[in-house]
Amino acid sequence: MKKKYIEIALVTVISIFVVIFVINWSIKALIHNRTDVIVPKIEGRSLQEAIDIVSLLGLGVIKDGEEYNAKLPPGTVIRQLPYPGMTVREGKIIRITLSKGSDLVFVPEIIGQTTKIAELLVRKNMMTLEVKNEQYSLRFEKNKIISQNPSPDSVVDKNGVISVTVSLGVPPEGMLLMPEFVGQDINEFKKWSEKNKITFQVREEEFESSPYNIVVSQEPQADTVLTYETQVVVVVSKGSTSILSTQPQQTGDVFHYDVPQGAKEQKIQVMLIDSTGEHQIYSSVQQPGSKIDIPVMKKGKSKLRVFINNILVEEKEL
Repeated sequence: MKKKYIEIALVTVISIFVVIFVINWSIKALIHNRTDVIVPKIEGRSLQEAIDIVSLLGLGVIKDGEEYNAKLPPGTVIRQLPYPGMTVREGKIIRITLSKGSDLVFVPEIIGQTTKIAELLVRKNMMTLEVKNEQYSLRFEKNKIISQNPSPDSVVDKNGVISVTVSLGVPPEGMLLMPEFVGQDINEFKKWSEKNKITFQVREEEFESSPYNIVVSQEPQADTVLTYETQVVVVVSKGSTSILSTQPQQTGDVFHYDVPQGAKEQKIQVMLIDSTGEHQIYSSVQQPGSKIDIPVMKKGKSKLRVFINNILVEEKEL
């Protein structure tokens, strides 16, 4: 009888060890089967935006604490760990510190909304809506917001005013408005100009990020009232592999970037945003720990955005 109890006890102990081994092996297998992802930059984002961004990558967030911050509204991410650009396993939890704020709020995006919905959004953000102007529009239906000031996602004082221009709808017969041609083929613009007997000038500039013969900017802006004396100027991409190298008024800098450490090579992209628009100035696959020096030809106030595997990891004002 005693021998039988000993056998049962041994079988039980062995079974427990087997179960523990299987569970441990399964957990390790699950962890190692998870894919590597790049930690995105969520600093400066609202909590909901941060959750939306990391969720798409199979990551999570947990609040590590809150701090008063005069520069960021309540609920904005002040710090994150792991840092942007680091390589982690899918399922990793990002620890964040949120702002308790002061009297600052985010300006909501209300362009394209009706005045009624815009009013609700503005009040929700503890601000006031003010209609500064009304104009006819080819892009927006009647009673929809055409433009706003301050711009969306700006950080402003609570109880501030958002000034807007509201659409009166399509123009009456005999009134000619400037359409939106940015992003369209230059031939579409020429057909419209010839049909409406508009004098125009076409300038070619080199934009690597834009296909050949595509309009990248226009003057006057869309929905401007035109007369037969108005001269329209459009800038068209030459589709060159150089980035605005023919612009003598641009100034040059060098942007230094250290590729974060990780297990494998990463695709690094750098976008330049300046007074001429947004352009890609660098795209290459690099090994972890690589050091990159990128010439930057900028025009006016500018900013760089760094992407690793199409994920925004850094923004830098120039």
